[in-house]
Amino acid sequence: MRLLPKLVTPIGALGLPLSDHTAGQLMKALLCDDLSHRSELINHALADDPVLALWAACLAEQANCGPFNKTSQLADWLADDPLSKLSWQGEDDRASAPPGEIRELWADRAAGSLGVARLAVQLAGAFQADPERAYLSGLLHAAPQWMAFAIGYSDNLDPAKILPAWLNCELASIRNETAHSNSHVRCVALALKLSEPNADAGNLSGMPSDFLFDAAAHRAQVACLRELWLTASGAGEALQTLADRLSRLAMLERDFARILETEKLESLKELAYGAGHEINNPLANISARAQTLLHDERDPERRRKLAAINTQAFRAHEMIADMMLFARPPRAKFEQVDLSELLHRLVEELSPRAYDQNTQLTFEAPEAHVVVSADKTQLAVAVRALCSNALEALVTGGHVELALRSGPTAQTSPAKSPLSDETVQIAVSDSGPGISPETRRHIFDPFYSGREAGRGLGFGLSKCWRIVEMHAGTIDVESRAGCGAVFTITLPVHQPR
Repeated sequence: MRLLPKLVTPIGALGLPLSDHTAGQLMKALLCDDLSHRSELINHALADDPVLALWAACLAEQANCGPFNKTSQLADWLADDPLSKLSWQGEDDRASAPPGEIRELWADRAAGSLGVARLAVQLAGAFQADPERAYLSGLLHAAPQWMAFAIGYSDNLDPAKILPAWLNCELASIRNETAHSNSHVRCVALALKLSEPNADAGNLSGMPSDFLFDAAAHRAQVACLRELWLTASGAGEALQTLADRLSRLAMLERDFARILETEKLESLKELAYGAGHEINNPLANISARAQTLLHDERDPERRRKLAAINTQAFRAHEMIADMMLFARPPRAKFEQVDLSELLHRLVEELSPRAYDQNTQLTFEAPEAHVVVSADKTQLAVAVRALCSNALEALVTGGHVELALRSGPTAQTSPAKSPLSDETVQIAVSDSGPGISPETRRHIFDPFYSGREAGRGLGFGLSKCWRIVEMHAGTIDVESRAGCGAVFTITLPVHQPR
């Protein structure tokens, strides 16, 4: 048996026990790539281990997330980037194995809490209470005792002071259950009484008349849970090793991607400026001669051909200009920008194009004006590129929505962290054909275009990504083939100095 990653509290770092059975479940979750399945595996681990549930609840409180009153909610939070939460880096592994007598005490407490949680769920059915809330409250009813174990039962320290505020309120409600006669709290309070030695359901006030309680079967179940919690398999140590190696692998992947991105940009800079010098001069010459010939030409067919030459020369020049802008964009000139006003003007500018292709273009913004520190011109280029991309994806008909959000607010995807007061989001969604997984991998790469060859170098989204990066922001895309796409720009309200 090992310890979970230590909780940092006002009284110091505290270690809570990790059973090998739980460690085995968490290993399966870490090796699972599918988010929903990983969340399901972690939910099973939380439901089987009150200590893991308490540790996760405290960790979420420290991250200013929650409160979570169901194990499924805690599981969703843990499943998002579990490696950053299950990290033992910097901790002394030699001090992670508790003495045998302590393990026995922990096993007794864990089995007892599981027994209470399961009884609370049975009672929830009789009282028409929320079974998930009853289960988590039953799991965590002994949280102060767990913290006392970790602290060492010091007379000068109150375990309740390091528990989440919502959990302290829940525990207080359980102690005063008469005020909540039909709630999940009442179920936990009655389950605690039933778990006492020699408890008789028939003599407890408030018990449902048709509730059947087999004390001997309950004690046998608790004993089995205790043995399961004490089972030694070495999975705790294996989990620490696995988490450490997966973290190193993730770090290596991030470093490789960062170095590759840097080298790609450096190569593109050389290409852009080489092309700018070697190609722009001949293009200027072609354009100038075409315009000269066009000036004196009277034949309509020849005029059309000369005009086409001039147009294509300018088009090639614009492509090179885009490449140079991506490779070495001008330094951003930060000022206070009213995003509501900026986006409203963009919608007005693009509305005729949307009207021509029978596409509904809408803008959703908060009532209050949203002001950020940004380069107004560059930001307009970035958002215009996203809107143009959405309109091109639709070709005709459909719906494009531009939305401005300022935090705090919830994300539509559970994998995304909530907005803070220091960030804003600009989202462009469309009802188009969506984006395939293969295209999503390259969608921000320069020279890549999801359209057929001959319709541009694909610099629109690349410029958008580059501008957002220069603003210390991020851009994400969510899409499935046939289900449209949502591009989301997240920007800091104030630029880092």
